[in-house]
Amino acid sequence: MIYIRESPQHGRGVFACDHIVAGTTLIRFRGPLLPRAQVDFGDYHLQVADDLYLGPSGEADDFVNHSCAPNAGFADGLVLQALRDIAAHEEITWDYSCAIDEADFPGFPCACGAVSCRGLVRSFRHLEPTVRERLRPWALPYLRDRYRP
Repeated sequence: MIYIRESPQHGRGVFACDHIVAGTTLIRFRGPLLPRAQVDFGDYHLQVADDLYLGPSGEADDFVNHSCAPNAGFADGLVLQALRDIAAHEEITWDYSCAIDEADFPGFPCACGAVSCRGLVRSFRHLEPTVRERLRPWALPYLRDRYRP
């Protein structure tokens, strides 16, 4: 269903082998659970709670790139699901702000190239309220709970 190759956006990325229908489960994120003090922020990681992170798995989940106009989002915990139909060989992306909620996260420049690019990947808490509400259904559960309308 998916494969890893060089991405025109950043490093390696995850791509669809064939056409994928909206709603299809794509990837379950895995890796060791680590408190913030043990996270190597130069390596792949995913914030899953206030002080809890998923470390690198060495699998495809480590290589899914960000987009401000993603074609995938978190539907059930750490399960990434297609938000729309994805064409064969299209890169699979999710919005990194749907997992980050650190008060001191400075953000980083976005290179997604989407028409709707925000220019900076930021913590969920620092997004405009309208953007946060639009992304909330696809955010990780701890963010959905924290930012209930």
